[in-house]
Amino acid sequence: MKKQLLHKKKMINIYKLFLFVFGLTIAPNLNAQNEKCATMHALEKRINKDSMVQVRMQNTELETQKWISKNKNNVKSDAVFTIPVVVHVLYNNQTQNISTAQIQSQIDALNEDFRLLNSDSLDVNHPFWYYTADTQIEFCLASLDPNGNPTSGITRTFTNISAFDGDGSEKFTSLGGKDNWDPTQYLNIWVCDLSASSGTLGYAQFPSDLDFYPDEDGVVIHHQAFGYLGTAGTGSYTANDMGRTATHEVGHWLNLSHIWGDNTCGNDFVSDTQIAEDANYGCPSFPHNDWSNCGSDEDGEMYMNYMDYVDDYCMVMFTFGQASRMHATLFGDRSELLNSNGCSSLSLNENSIENAFNLYPNPSNGEITFNSNWKGSEQINISVYDFLGSQIQQFDNVSFPKTVDFTDFPNGSYLVKFETNNQSFTTKLFITK
Repeated sequence: MKKQLLHKKKMINIYKLFLFVFGLTIAPNLNAQNEKCATMHALEKRINKDSMVQVRMQNTELETQKWISKNKNNVKSDAVFTIPVVVHVLYNNQTQNISTAQIQSQIDALNEDFRLLNSDSLDVNHPFWYYTADTQIEFCLASLDPNGNPTSGITRTFTNISAFDGDGSEKFTSLGGKDNWDPTQYLNIWVCDLSASSGTLGYAQFPSDLDFYPDEDGVVIHHQAFGYLGTAGTGSYTANDMGRTATHEVGHWLNLSHIWGDNTCGNDFVSDTQIAEDANYGCPSFPHNDWSNCGSDEDGEMYMNYMDYVDDYCMVMFTFGQASRMHATLFGDRSELLNSNGCSSLSLNENSIENAFNLYPNPSNGEITFNSNWKGSEQINISVYDFLGSQIQQFDNVSFPKTVDFTDFPNGSYLVKFETNNQSFTTKLFITK
């Protein structure tokens, strides 16, 4: 049936990739004063200072497409990836010092949007429902800080700056902002007042620059477009009161492009999103821009995608192709996040299951030792899963330490689950040879 087929196949080839990276197709639409999202404007400024940014983007794109090609069905697995978040609140007055409840509302919105739990998702009879994906990515406010100490996952910093210009100063204590936490272990989100003259709701850094600009990695969001409580949607931001500015910007942070490819009829490097002529605003009616010169069909453009510019209440979906792209990032430039302890239990009891089991070395060439200081007398079982969520190894009634040989396993990331009679703990294992 037609609804079970892709509407079009925007297969990536090297020629288009080089046009994007070296021709910088974002240029025609880069006017930060009129953009809700300043991610591409920030990228343009960085490229002007460092031409190697383009080379790194090219390399990341090649690796992304290679991973997607090898793992076409990964988004249908049972594996769920949890990303620890630290929210840095920068305030010049108490209105900007948003509440913990507003911050939690944003985390909730991210989880609803990324897990397809949003109550306003497309109806099952909508032509684009077939492409709508649960990305299997979740977010939590960090419970452990970089030093292993308990934390709320929130920092609050008074600043003498009444409104930031979105030039990156938000990310540095020395410039009136707040230094980020280790970006390989946390998603850093700065929440502040962004200058009204910029017209910007937020911006993000792409993963290809993580190793070269680690201090700038993360997402910046205007406090009036953050979450769905408190200051969200106040003033001139009434269309941005559902937390979807962060959904959009975290998409960039996980290497998604705008749906229109930042050029007329541009390429977003995703196979199951409709070709779009340009950014869409407000809330168009379906079908929108059908049979366009860009090549859309009778269903028109996928304006309701989180990576367009429509109002919060009108953007409701990611696609399977976008989910695959984000997974490629979590197994690529941002792979260290998979081993982060940022969301670990706050319990420091040595007999808590999170602290009782470990494996080493990690990463490993495949020769692994499981160890434990568990004080209970019950049977311990260990299960090993591949990244698709399929169990590939089982060890029952384990005695510790136990050394196993996984050298015949392919390079990649695996999940290791330790189980007692009534508790379980899952950690990541990386094999590289």
